[in-house]
Amino acid sequence: MPEHNDVSLTPEQRVRALTKMGSSVDVNEDVPPRRYFRSGMEMIRMATVYTEEGNTERAFILYNKFITLFIEKLPKHRDYKTANIPEKKETIKKLKDIAFPQAEELKKDLLKKYEKEYQEFLVRKKAEEVALTKELTRQKELEAERQRVEEQRRRQKEQEQFSAFEEMIRRQELEKERQRILQEFGAPSAPPPDTPLVPGIL
Repeated sequence: MPEHNDVSLTPEQRVRALTKMGSSVDVNEDVPPRRYFRSGMEMIRMATVYTEEGNTERAFILYNKFITLFIEKLPKHRDYKTANIPEKKETIKKLKDIAFPQAEELKKDLLKKYEKEYQEFLVRKKAEEVALTKELTRQKELEAERQRVEEQRRRQKEQEQFSAFEEMIRRQELEKERQRILQEFGAPSAPPPDTPLVPGIL
């Protein structure tokens, strides 16, 4: 995404990005300067159309290209000073009367537009941060509850194991006691078959 479309940047940063695009102009030494002056007239016409259509960014870039071309780049052309250019006077007039004032006016409009978008971005960002904080809090609460339930189950399992162990010990002790009683008070042995049921009677 081009920098000037990035709403997370400040308005000044976005306008600087557009200005940088507008200053990107190359001049070919083999092309006569007069052809650049003719192209300049078309640039002004297109910038005016873009402005009327509400395409502020494109218009601003074109006006800046026009300014860069005729103020910075073209005067360095090897044939600039010697060439006969009837359009030169008209171009300088358009620089003064149209390009500079329009670029400055569009810059104000863009800063205002970008400021509005930047504030809307900050509001959205804040809302997203709040939502994220809430979600993180919810996740922490869910994790804490999961750990609590897990700990409760662990303790319950330990308690069940301990109770089972106690029951096993109790049963073993009962069995030992039963065995002890059997050994100590063993069941009376049965009398021999020829022993009279009643003593003294044969």
